[in-house]
Amino acid sequence: MSKDNNQEQIKQESMISGSIEENKNSRNWWIEIISFIAMGYLIFSLISPILFEEKRQPRKIEAPDIILIALVFLFNSGLLNRLEDFGVSKDGGVTAKFKQIKQEINEQKKQIDELQAQQLEQLEKQQKSLEETQAFMYNFLLGDKDYEKIDQLDRHSDTKTNYDFYVSDRVGDELRRLRDLKLIATKSGYISDIVRASDYGKRSINLTKYLDVTDLGKKFLVTRETLQSQNQQEMKKSEENPKVE
Repeated sequence: MSKDNNQEQIKQESMISGSIEENKNSRNWWIEIISFIAMGYLIFSLISPILFEEKRQPRKIEAPDIILIALVFLFNSGLLNRLEDFGVSKDGGVTAKFKQIKQEINEQKKQIDELQAQQLEQLEKQQKSLEETQAFMYNFLLGDKDYEKIDQLDRHSDTKTNYDFYVSDRVGDELRRLRDLKLIATKSGYISDIVRASDYGKRSINLTKYLDVTDLGKKFLVTRETLQSQNQQEMKKSEENPKVE
């Protein structure tokens, strides 16, 4: 029963589309005839002085002729269905507004904006996924000293307390490595400026004045803490339930 209904609906849709297409073709046919007659009349009216009067020049194109030409182009361009307002001034000027074109432009602009928003959202998701993967991998690349520097810098920055540290050339190299991994960032200048401020490790300086923990660095800290917590729980379970050989 459903198949019969679908077939009947398809037949009705095809009949409707066919009748619409026939009406459209019929209208186009009449428009072409009227346009041909109008252009023929215009050409004849322009050159008639030469045919019926001696030593006369073709008639100059006037405002009504321009209006007639504009109407012919309007009917043949398919813009008539989109015409919202049309008027002719006393000076022969023609004004027209096309509502549908404006709507189509707005719809296209909306579609472009939506597509750009989707692309930006997709890029943000990919970036977030990449950062999470990096944060996870850094747990196997960095040692406890590196983790401690980032962790202490983050804690003291949040509490707005001093994180005093002796920054020698060797420590400077460690900070450069963390910076190149995008886990920390300098507030201004370079790592070498921090080393010189510490007089090459001879005096302690507050690192929170020179360095910040990046978003990736914060994710690294969270991931590290999560993995450590999981390891502790697994060790605790293994101690509570020792294997019997």
